[in-house]
Amino acid sequence: MSDIKKAKDGKLFIVLSGLVVLGCLIAAIILYPHLPEQVPSHWNSAGEIDGYMGRFGGAFFMPLLMLGIYIMLWIVPKIDPKKVNYQSMGKVYSLVVFAIILFMSAIYAGTIAAVYGYKMAVPHIAMPGVGLLFIIVGNYMGKIKYNYMFGIRTPWTLANEEVWYKTHRAMAPLWVGGGVILLPVGLLPANWTMPLIVGVSVILSLGSMAYSYLVYRKVSKGL
Repeated sequence: MSDIKKAKDGKLFIVLSGLVVLGCLIAAIILYPHLPEQVPSHWNSAGEIDGYMGRFGGAFFMPLLMLGIYIMLWIVPKIDPKKVNYQSMGKVYSLVVFAIILFMSAIYAGTIAAVYGYKMAVPHIAMPGVGLLFIIVGNYMGKIKYNYMFGIRTPWTLANEEVWYKTHRAMAPLWVGGGVILLPVGLLPANWTMPLIVGVSVILSLGSMAYSYLVYRKVSKGL
């Protein structure tokens, strides 16, 4: 597949992400006059609402945050010194961006649902949503090209392109596995939720760092 074709494939998900953000902004404008003075904004590890924000924040905070992230993620491939590699990634980068935006829009929908009595909507969306994000990222991790902004960025992956690719290919199945573990978290007892999420995240983070360091030492010695 040519780089031009790959670039076109990538733009599709950027456009879809923009449409999701636009849809949430339009929804915020429509919903704003109908929301109560206090809108749920935070849930504790037991899935109980323990924080609120005002009507304007409840309507616009998440859509505006999504807009800011969308703009930032759209700009990144244009300013990264390795920006040419984003084109050769095709849809990988933009698909991950789309998954993040879609996840945030689902959390926003859950927040609005909580206003109308569905108080567990956000916990039931967030827990499997995080797992799904891990699975998507892990599934495409081996195809992430060398760059400075997106992917497993440790001192050793950034210092050596070979270490970058070996680390991403080795860690990809672990990220998918971590996502599979987190998918059913919303169905487990509430006191299991945070330990599982933190545990999986720490293992993947430390595992990525340790593996990239070991590969760097091996590559540096010419083994």
